[in-house]
Amino acid sequence: MKYLITYNDSYIKKYINGCLIVILLISISGCDIFTFEKYDFKGMVFDEPKLAPEFTLYDQYGELLSLSDLQGKVVLLFFGFTHCPDACPLTLSTWKIVRELLADKADDVVFLMVTVDPERDTGAILKKHLSLFDEEFIGLYGSVDDVKSVARDYNIYIEKVNIESGTGHMINHSTLSYVIDREGYLVLAHRSYEVDPEDIYRDVEA
Repeated sequence: MKYLITYNDSYIKKYINGCLIVILLISISGCDIFTFEKYDFKGMVFDEPKLAPEFTLYDQYGELLSLSDLQGKVVLLFFGFTHCPDACPLTLSTWKIVRELLADKADDVVFLMVTVDPERDTGAILKKHLSLFDEEFIGLYGSVDDVKSVARDYNIYIEKVNIESGTGHMINHSTLSYVIDREGYLVLAHRSYEVDPEDIYRDVEA
């Protein structure tokens, strides 16, 4: 036996109206899913972006620079030093490529390296060292206590290690690079030397 199911106009109208309401609710709550795919950041995303801790240090030209001076620009922040044999030059080399990829948007991004070796890294030394990579990179230094305070605010580990060599000591330190957005919020962290420059470029662009 065949059963014939029939619907009256009232039922159909209710069904259509229900569908329209569901579609409308979806479109209000997240219409972007119908237009583009959400960008997948390659860096470590902070669950809850927080305001980047403020600091004021000297740049390689001897001028005081505060993080708040850079609001309106994206900031890449790294803690390193000029005698670093591996992670630091690799990070700066990666940044050089990122800046080249940014092309005419490069001026919208600031690349900052805070020295973790202020006993040796004077403004003149930072200037000479950073110019080997890109003269637009900014090196920051201050007193040992000032640098330790900034590093602590950013959860950067620093340990001075005395060694028997001409350099006198080395510095063990965390190698994260932070991405700070235009409003001054910490949004991402990378180990830049382990990430494809194009991925960092896209993260900064996004």
